[in-house]
Amino acid sequence: MPAVRDRMKHVAAHIGRTVAAMSPLFYVALLGVAAVAILSSDFYLKEVLVLVIVFAHFTASWDVLCGYSAQDNFGHAFFIGAAGYVAALLNTSLDLSPWLTVPIAAGTAALLGVAVGWLTLRLRGPYFALSTIAFAAVLFKLAYILSTVTGGEEGISGIDPFSSTVDLDLLTCVVIFGVSTILLSAFVRSHYGLILRSTQHNEDAAQASGINTAYYKIAGFVVSGFFAGIGGAMYTHTKMQVNPELLAGSLSVLIVLFAVAGGRGSIMGPVFAAAGLMLLNEWLRIIEEYRPALFTGALILLVYFNPSGMVRARVLARVPWLRALLFGRG
Repeated sequence: MPAVRDRMKHVAAHIGRTVAAMSPLFYVALLGVAAVAILSSDFYLKEVLVLVIVFAHFTASWDVLCGYSAQDNFGHAFFIGAAGYVAALLNTSLDLSPWLTVPIAAGTAALLGVAVGWLTLRLRGPYFALSTIAFAAVLFKLAYILSTVTGGEEGISGIDPFSSTVDLDLLTCVVIFGVSTILLSAFVRSHYGLILRSTQHNEDAAQASGINTAYYKIAGFVVSGFFAGIGGAMYTHTKMQVNPELLAGSLSVLIVLFAVAGGRGSIMGPVFAAAGLMLLNEWLRIIEEYRPALFTGALILLVYFNPSGMVRARVLARVPWLRALLFGRG
């Protein structure tokens, strides 16, 4: 018991240091969204902010593994969609509360992370990327084949939201997203994150020094899958429906683009990029016919001028205090 208490104190202290080191802008943004939920009467704005938070959550869950290792997961929708369907089925078939379906769905995604991690241990580079695409593609097709369970193309609807109002749903998403991002940041600041970084630079050298890189990769998959599952279940309960689009390859690619634009391997960079680009995409609906071209152009320009992502922009390298203000320390 004393050993357990000491371990818990160590974890709590580590999370406390992470909270102190995180981006001040992140906390300001969370408070701003919470204020909108409480004070604003704009229903559309609140729905948009829910979507922004969910996609930022998706991107952070991708970055915790792929941003800190040499692995490129182009099938992240596999975890998101699987959790979304699990949450939907548990709610509609067993009448379980969203407060039960979300952790169960996230746990299911974490178990899938174990399976995918174990099956792809020896794959690297394009071979790993292709294998993750295959996993997501299989599940995407199964959503149509098992239409009696999944609802086929129309999916599953009539799913319970977190609460009776969009205000409380938005506040719920703010809390879940805030806690998740802090925990993800704490994970990558731990020795797990350090070892994942070592596999990015030279995995063979890490193995030669006695590090069981397979274990840490699987741990990364579990964490990434778990938080992707939370995001998928959160999407399901806020949109009150789920369909095969949550398993589509286009969703996985969009998440990768957000993470690259923000600066993979930083958590905060991908989060802010996902949030900003999702807001831009919604704002461009006022000129719908040009929206895809303008949104794609914005992404291209962002990556062209900042190949390593926003978090590593040259101007921020010259002004360290500004980088710490925007993206945190460490």
